[in-house]
Amino acid sequence: MDNFLKIARNFALAEQARTSMPLLQHIDLSRKVALRLAKKLGADELVVESGIYLMNCMIGEALKQNRLQNHIKMSADKTIELFEHLDISQKNKDNIINCVLEHHGARKFYSLESEICCNADCYRFVSIKGFTYALRFLRDMSFGDLIKLLNNKLDEKWGVLTLDICKKELTPQYKIIQQFLNNLVG
Repeated sequence: MDNFLKIARNFALAEQARTSMPLLQHIDLSRKVALRLAKKLGADELVVESGIYLMNCMIGEALKQNRLQNHIKMSADKTIELFEHLDISQKNKDNIINCVLEHHGARKFYSLESEICCNADCYRFVSIKGFTYALRFLRDMSFGDLIKLLNNKLDEKWGVLTLDICKKELTPQYKIIQQFLNNLVG
């Protein structure tokens, strides 16, 4: 698994360098949150970290192809391709794939690891730090489009939070960001 984590990290960072997406700061933020949650909740840290690197690994390419809605499938397909010729248990493969497939939420998560990846992904837009990174990166958008996008991402990510620890941490930040955005349009 250590070898696969290196492959996943190297691929995700190379894609990020090639396409500028996702933001490096967002990858780092999600990774730190996910590893903290994995330790606290007793999840497999290598699976969680692999899932964090791979869940959005093809988002830049999807944007280039005007196929953003397909980024999850594209990332899952790339993950399966990265498994080739590596000795990883089917259990770990299934778990990592589900971390990728379920990072936008699930009715019932495949595993604790996939739930952690989903919740850690929410920090990209629901935490003040992640929101600020997005605001800085997207600053060249028209003001109206920027506010609409950030409002949508804030609500989308807030809606898929499932872990009580994350809800507790993010509730005050969510309210501040929501008030900030409301004041911009009001």
